[in-house]
Amino acid sequence: MGIFQIIAKKYKDAKQKSLNKKDFKEVLLQTVEDGKLTKEEIEELNKRREEFGFSEEDIKSMKMEVFTKAFNVIKSDQKATKEEEIELRKIQTYLGLGDDQIQHTKRELAKLRLLTEIQEGNMPIINIANLVIQKNEKVYWAEPSTLLEEKVLRRAYAGGSSGVSFRIAKGVSYRVGSSRGHLVSETGIVVVSTGKLIITSKRVIFQGDKKSFATKIDNILDNQLYTNAIYFSENNKSKMRMVKFDKIGNYDVVGAVLSYAINHYGEKD
Repeated sequence: MGIFQIIAKKYKDAKQKSLNKKDFKEVLLQTVEDGKLTKEEIEELNKRREEFGFSEEDIKSMKMEVFTKAFNVIKSDQKATKEEEIELRKIQTYLGLGDDQIQHTKRELAKLRLLTEIQEGNMPIINIANLVIQKNEKVYWAEPSTLLEEKVLRRAYAGGSSGVSFRIAKGVSYRVGSSRGHLVSETGIVVVSTGKLIITSKRVIFQGDKKSFATKIDNILDNQLYTNAIYFSENNKSKMRMVKFDKIGNYDVVGAVLSYAINHYGEKD
């Protein structure tokens, strides 16, 4: 076989291998589009891979895309059951992906599992040091936070006038129109304490280094949840409580826990 025939054959083989990899990748993606990987499907995939003669290096580039596809299927309904978690672990194992390669996905999956458990009424129960709890009170969640309050930053007079001076005689003048103006206060939102927001079956608590508070669940009139904070008003209080989360990412968990506590307040376990 001449040199040109050898080059042509290598090109043809490489092109065919590329097509085979594309085909195998499509098969993998279709197989996991239900978020599952059965024993029969694994056997069929292994058979196809053996026919193509693929090594680990050949399929390395497609592993993350396939795993992400399976995970996106599971999280599409914003829930993650224990069974779905097990199935995803099977897919991870088949693809040969280490936990260190999917750390972000594992954190997201853990949060979805937690939200699913909360929605099903299986609340997390935690212990917090130096927190005195009431009889039959259960601590559900603690979120590192800072307590904010509206404070007067400075006061000053505005609208004042120095008046006008008229000379009456030599060495004698008369001043009129002098006014001090009105007092204006400039306010702003400032951090007054750092600590954690705690939600229990009976209370919402802020345990801080400089200032703390505890509010009964049934005293909360309404709450406004943001990605980085929660504001809520209380019965017989004119100012809202403002708590900012130290990290963005758990606001939906805080909201779910508080919603459960409000809706199940007073129930006996």
